[in-house]
Amino acid sequence: MTEERLPLFIGVDTIKADLGVSRAKAYEVIKELNAEMKAQNPRAIVVNGKVNRIWYEEACLLTGAH
Repeated sequence: MTEERLPLFIGVDTIKADLGVSRAKAYEVIKELNAEMKAQNPRAIVVNGKVNRIWYEEACLLTGAH
């Protein structure tokens, strides 16, 4: 049995669905979260238009504490 891996980065469509916001607002959320992550960890990998899944889930209180 193989373990299904979740994607490391999530995109605008997932954020739109989770938060019930417009595409533009979802991109704002991505930009803010990426800036926060980069400020706290300058060596972090940031992908434009996507956000680290774990960082996003913690920020939205879906898992752990951010």
